[in-house]
Amino acid sequence: MKEKSNLKESEIIRALYPPGSLQTDDCYLDGEGRIYTTDTICEGTHFRTEWSGPREIARKLVEVNVSDIAAGGGVPTKAFLNLGLSAEFSKEEWILPFSQSLGTTLSSYGITLCGGDTYRSPSLNLTLTLVGTSTIPWKRSGGKKGDFLYLTGSVGLSQLGYKILSEQAHVPEPLRSLALEKHLTPKARLEVAKELSKQFSLSSCMDLTDGLLQDLPKLSASSEIGLEIFLERIPLPSGSSAFLRMEEALGSGEELELLFLSPQQLPNTLCGISISKIGKTTSDWKGVRYFEKGSEIQFEDSGFEHF
Repeated sequence: MKEKSNLKESEIIRALYPPGSLQTDDCYLDGEGRIYTTDTICEGTHFRTEWSGPREIARKLVEVNVSDIAAGGGVPTKAFLNLGLSAEFSKEEWILPFSQSLGTTLSSYGITLCGGDTYRSPSLNLTLTLVGTSTIPWKRSGGKKGDFLYLTGSVGLSQLGYKILSEQAHVPEPLRSLALEKHLTPKARLEVAKELSKQFSLSSCMDLTDGLLQDLPKLSASSEIGLEIFLERIPLPSGSSAFLRMEEALGSGEELELLFLSPQQLPNTLCGISISKIGKTTSDWKGVRYFEKGSEIQFEDSGFEHF
């Protein structure tokens, strides 16, 4: 008998929803100005305890959730924490620094911890749910013909940080520290999102969590429009090309940069963060096509897959 293959993450998500009601956005918008998101990080998948201590884990947990709210055009206000702890991590010497870092990071965004749950788990498993407000929400499905595709910051640092930690890659400073920081404690672009919502019109937005090779098709599918990507315009960290192939940079996950569509010409920087126009929409095809100096480039690797 032929063994059945595992479903991909996108197929699992699709199976959970009734036909025609698939939720594709980073957040849920209730139509009354409230915005919700939840995200989990777990030991062995999103972090390794030999690399990250309780303070770093707490910061990352908050940032990945704030990043979702930012991508929805919202501002987070309240948090709920589900804390799955094994015996090793329920000790005071782990919980206290985790709690202190969690409180500090939440407070830096004006978020109040309102409740949650704690339970015994075979491994460290942390879930944060955020509630916020959004006056002009952004959805992945809002992309239109003629929009420009923009990206904040650069791509590749998180993958480079992983290579440094897992392969003991010898990367000089300051690139080494930047890469490790991006991988272990990435930072949400909430302030950039706030300024974008004040000054510009965005058709669609998402945060970069699974790498461009995976996230660009999600944006394209949600908006039912083609994306033309210009590889020479994709910003890579200075000096990283000696340690990362382009395909690795394009597959770099948990960058927490903003990936968005707008009909407007945007400035090159906002809030001190670079903004790059890396592509445009098209009605000539569906999906994503990559070009470098006019020649189409295809990639065999589609990036990180959970399943």
